[in-house]
Amino acid sequence: MEEYSYQKSGVHLKNAEMLAQILSCQFQSANFQNFAGLFESPALPEYYFAATTDGIGTKIIPLIERKMYRTIALDLAAMNLNDLACVGAKPLFFLDYIAANKLNPKEVSKFVSELHYVLKTFNCVLIGGETSELGDFIPKGLFDAAGFAVGLVKKENLIPKKNVKAGDVVIGLKSAGVHSNGFSLVRKLYADKKINEEEFIKTLAPTEIYTNEILEMCNNGLVSGLANITGGGILSNLERAIPDGLMAVLDKIQLPQIEVFQILNKFISTDEMFHTFNMGAGFCIIADSKNVEAVMQIAQLYSPFIFGEIKRAEDCLEGGNVAKAMFKN
Repeated sequence: MEEYSYQKSGVHLKNAEMLAQILSCQFQSANFQNFAGLFESPALPEYYFAATTDGIGTKIIPLIERKMYRTIALDLAAMNLNDLACVGAKPLFFLDYIAANKLNPKEVSKFVSELHYVLKTFNCVLIGGETSELGDFIPKGLFDAAGFAVGLVKKENLIPKKNVKAGDVVIGLKSAGVHSNGFSLVRKLYADKKINEEEFIKTLAPTEIYTNEILEMCNNGLVSGLANITGGGILSNLERAIPDGLMAVLDKIQLPQIEVFQILNKFISTDEMFHTFNMGAGFCIIADSKNVEAVMQIAQLYSPFIFGEIKRAEDCLEGGNVAKAMFKN
């Protein structure tokens, strides 16, 4: 049986990791490792502005082909607002950038209208954007969309990774499935007729937006760390929320069973799956053990589960391993 992988489908995650490391060293800024960039202004000395930018990758291709404009809007909002929530920032406003082969006003206006209404649900205002026709760059009949979100967080309410400590509990929030990462691989399986139309449609479920619940937890001082699980899977994203000297030890058995991952696992190795997809954990919360019950209550819409705990790295590491997150054997 042919072995499918993200790299063979054309995506090289190590190149993205290398770029982030280069930029972080070049600019000497922690922003290149954060889920959201932080900016201080003398106009609001008690606050940080927080900002994110993202798209939904090649998932947008089958969504446009099927005219699923609301899902595009939900995915684009989610990819930005979930990252913004990781620092405890309340979203303020959003801009979009749409690049098309040739602009279809009716099609694009449907998408923008859907985006406006989705953002309104999270008290975020779509204040504008930009469109361009790139006939030599974007395939005929398609467009790409990127989003830019800006939020605000009081400095005293910021969620920095230094807050995380040994003994804290890791809580997972259930995903809706693949969300918006790994679609070059999913689309390859579909093109090769490994998965059928019905199975493919299931992978297109919109990304969950956890913003309102996460901000409620932040406002009540219930969280120590937050991680949005997107490209690269659970471990690489959770590591971004953990300080040096500590490690998240997770239990795979606690992950919810989601049908689409079982379908994909027939053609993709389990190891490759965990390096590519969220595997059922769309977001991770790190909290003091005394706050777990309150966190679980607020997050009940997303079937929260105890995923693991934070330990001292020296109690877990062997053979020079420098990872900050691992699964139990």
